[in-house]
Amino acid sequence: MIKRWTSRERVEAALNHRESDRVPIDFCITLNAYIRLREYLGLPAESNVQHDRFFEVRPPLDMIERLGLDMTFVRLRKPANWKSPPPLADGTQLDEWGVGRKLVDLPDGAHLFEVTYSPWKNLEPADIDLDAFAWPDPHAPGIANGLEQEARQLAEGAGLALMGRFGGPMLEIGGYLRGFEQWLMDLVLHPDFSREVLERIADIQIALDEQGIKAVGPYLSIFKASGEDLGMQDRPLFSMKVWKQVLFPPLERRWRAARAALDRYAPHVKVMLHSDGAIRPFLPDIIACGIEVIDPVQGVCAGMELDGLKRDFGGQLSFHGGVDTQFVLPHKSVPEVIAETSRVIQALGRGGGLVLGPSHFLQSDVPPENILAMCQTAHKQGVYPLRERLVPLA
Repeated sequence: MIKRWTSRERVEAALNHRESDRVPIDFCITLNAYIRLREYLGLPAESNVQHDRFFEVRPPLDMIERLGLDMTFVRLRKPANWKSPPPLADGTQLDEWGVGRKLVDLPDGAHLFEVTYSPWKNLEPADIDLDAFAWPDPHAPGIANGLEQEARQLAEGAGLALMGRFGGPMLEIGGYLRGFEQWLMDLVLHPDFSREVLERIADIQIALDEQGIKAVGPYLSIFKASGEDLGMQDRPLFSMKVWKQVLFPPLERRWRAARAALDRYAPHVKVMLHSDGAIRPFLPDIIACGIEVIDPVQGVCAGMELDGLKRDFGGQLSFHGGVDTQFVLPHKSVPEVIAETSRVIQALGRGGGLVLGPSHFLQSDVPPENILAMCQTAHKQGVYPLRERLVPLA
């Protein structure tokens, strides 16, 4: 009898470096791309589509089923007692960190909540009282309300693999608080201050991570240890000195705390780091402190060539993503998308270790036919055992 794999089984096989029936699929998508994709697929239009501050939409079950996706995610709620502060005079809205954003309309009809106010931007580190700052409360009531029921329905009812996304980023929050340019300067000029800021942020994110893991750990397949963009296109964003002395110690503490919480509640779950760009020099440290999955795998960046990553790190890491969202998915033809998706499967999928998806959000510049081609190719070309040649999709 041929085994019928559930999505969760398929994903967990890949994460454990085993081959299932096919390579599993996942993606993240933003609002305009989501609306166009629904229309292209002939799915009913929705009113009042829910999205986050990055305009990310969690695909509902009808789209997941139509495309044959294998994963979705769960996240914590806003605190029950959260009230948005009054906006600033220019309309800037403050978040729980005291960081302000304004809605910016982009030329292609998409939108972005751009950071327009950083509370520490014009201060010297000596003038910032970290003890007096109004840090978010990670123990605020209501942030896990209904989370277990939601996760159970998705994992057991729909048979999906789940990613837990609980605490947020650390390095990015530092940049929001100080302003990005000032934050990068602080890392070099004021390393002790920067390290202390990151340790304070880590305390909050660890508490949030642990609440989410305690609530729904057994239903998860992947825990996302936030997003920490460490690379540019052609090199790492930070020097090894800054990495070793300032950034890595608080990040490592946070990642190890997540692993410890998972070992208590859900030892089967893998820890994933999201980082864009050219991050190869940091991978040995990242692996050594317990990261088991890397996302989104930007193969166009220096040192991130897919074959090399699989060769050098494929025994220790699994890969989530891989299909280029800078050049191929937005701008190439369907046959070229098929070829790129097949290339990623061949490079990263042998012996398991790949959850295929785009190398970042599917944004408004990605045509829906290219999204469908990527998913269909994964279903056709990703069947184990993998074949070297392209198989017609028809």
